[in-house]
Amino acid sequence: MFSNLYRKTTHFLLLLGVGFSMILASCNDFLDVESKRIAKEDQQWSTLEDTRAALMGVYGLMRAALVENNAYWICGDLRGGDFSVTDRLDLQAVVDNNLNEPFPIMKEISNWRRFYAVINAASIFIEKAPGTFEKDKSYSEENLMLDIAQARVLRAFAYFNMVRIWGDVPLVTYSYDNGSFPRMERTDAKLVLSYAKEELENAATVLPFQLGSKTSLYYGKEGKDWQGILLNKLSVYAILAHIAAWEGNYLNAETYAAYIMDNASRVEAKYIGVADLTSSQGLFLTNSDWRVSRIVGFTFDHNESEASQNGHLEGLTLAAPLVQKSTPDMYVSKDSLFSIFNNVDDQRFGIDSKSGKYYTSYVHNVESQYPIFSKIKVIQNGNAATNDYAIFGSALVFSRLEDITLLRAEALCAINQPEQALVHLNTIRTARGMSTVSYKKDFNSDKSKVIQAVFEERRRELMGEGWRWYDRIRQEKLLNNDTKLRKLINEGGIYWPIDQDILSNSMIEQNTYWQ
Repeated sequence: MFSNLYRKTTHFLLLLGVGFSMILASCNDFLDVESKRIAKEDQQWSTLEDTRAALMGVYGLMRAALVENNAYWICGDLRGGDFSVTDRLDLQAVVDNNLNEPFPIMKEISNWRRFYAVINAASIFIEKAPGTFEKDKSYSEENLMLDIAQARVLRAFAYFNMVRIWGDVPLVTYSYDNGSFPRMERTDAKLVLSYAKEELENAATVLPFQLGSKTSLYYGKEGKDWQGILLNKLSVYAILAHIAAWEGNYLNAETYAAYIMDNASRVEAKYIGVADLTSSQGLFLTNSDWRVSRIVGFTFDHNESEASQNGHLEGLTLAAPLVQKSTPDMYVSKDSLFSIFNNVDDQRFGIDSKSGKYYTSYVHNVESQYPIFSKIKVIQNGNAATNDYAIFGSALVFSRLEDITLLRAEALCAINQPEQALVHLNTIRTARGMSTVSYKKDFNSDKSKVIQAVFEERRRELMGEGWRWYDRIRQEKLLNNDTKLRKLINEGGIYWPIDQDILSNSMIEQNTYWQ
C-alpha cells in the first residue's frame, strides 16, 4: 500500500489540487506553490493556479517515486554495484541478490504503486487540464500544450523506470480517480516501452529547448529559470536515448545522443569539472548555477520540516566527520577504489602531482576502514555551517552531458564505429585529467576492449548516480562475458520481485525467478 507520503500527496492532487508542496520544500523559488491555499473540490481545474499546482504535484510524485526508501540508489548503485555495506542486513541482502528477504525496505521497494501514483496523477492532468483552458482565459493554449506534454513525459518516464525494475507491468493509459486500481494483467515490457516511446516522441514535437522566454514567460518565469528543474526537449531525447539503449536499439540511441550533444548549448548545458561536480554548491545543489547542465533532474530543496536522510544518497554514504554519524551504511572499499580508478592522473580519485596525496573529490578519509563516498554531499542547503543535522537537499540527476557522451560512445561501438566512439570517450578522459587513448595502440583494434573501456568510464564518472546495475546489464548483452549475470538475465533474475500486496490482485503473477 502507499506510504503516508503517497497517500497524502495523491489525496491533495486528486481532491484538492495542491499536492506539490507536500513533496518539494517550499523554499524552492521556482516551484513554490501556495501550500496553504486549499481549493474546494468544485473549484479544482478552474484556474491557472490549479493546473500549475497539479503539474508540479506530478513532478513531486515522480521525485518521491524514485527516491522513497532511497530506492533509486539501492536499485541502481547497490545491487550488483561497487558499494559494500557496513552493518545493515537489509542492504546486504540487496548486495547478495536476496530480494525476497522479509525486510521492510524490500517490501517498500518491491511495491510499484508509487509509480502508478505518478501515472495516475499525470493521466488526470491530461484529462482535466483542457477543462481549465475553457474556464480560465489566462490559461493559454500554448501553456496547456506545454503542460500536457510534460505530464506525458513524466508518465512515460515512470513506465521506463518500472520496466527496468520489474520487466512486464500493467499498462494503464487512463485515470482511475475513484481510488481503485484497475484489475488487469501485466503487459509485455516491449509494448510498455513502445507506448512510452510514442508518448515521448509526441512530447518532443511540442516541448521547446527552454520553457519560456523574456517575451513569453512560462508560469511567470523565463526559460533559464526552469532549466534543470522542469523537462524540456533535450530531456525527452535523453530518456529516449536510454530507452533505445536498454532495448539494444543502438542506432536510435546514437541518433538521440548526437542530437542532444549538438543542441546542448541551446539549454546552456556544459561539461562540468570535477570541482563543481563534487562541490556541495555544484551540480547536485538544487539551485546552483550548474543546474543548467542537468539534462534530466528532479529537485528536492532543504527544508527542516520536510527533508531528511531518506531520499538522498548522502543518507546512505556520509558519516563523520562530514555528518554526525559514526559509519556510513554503504561505502566503496579501498580495494575497489584502487581497482576502479586505476589511473593515477584521474582527478576523481588519483594522485595530486603537487602534494603527492590522493584526490579527495570522490572519497573522504580513504585511509579509514570505511572510506566516505563524498562525491555528493549537499548537507542542508549546501552551505551548512554545522553538520549537527544530517538533513540533505541534493537534486537527483538522471542524465547530464557526460552521461549522454558516454552513452553515445557505447552506441557507436555497438553499431561498429569504435574509433568514433573513442573521440567521445577521450572527451571525458581528458576532462578528468587523463591522456587520450587510441584504437590501435591501446586496444589493439579490438572493439570489445573499447566497449569495456566505455563502461569502465561510465562506472567511474557516474558512480553514485544510479547507473551501475543497469550499465552492467547492457554491457553483458553486448559482450556476453559474465556467466553469472548472463544467467540472471536469461532467467529474469535482473528484475525485482513484486510485493505481496500487489499479488493480492489475482491477475498479477510474480516474476518467475522469484516464485
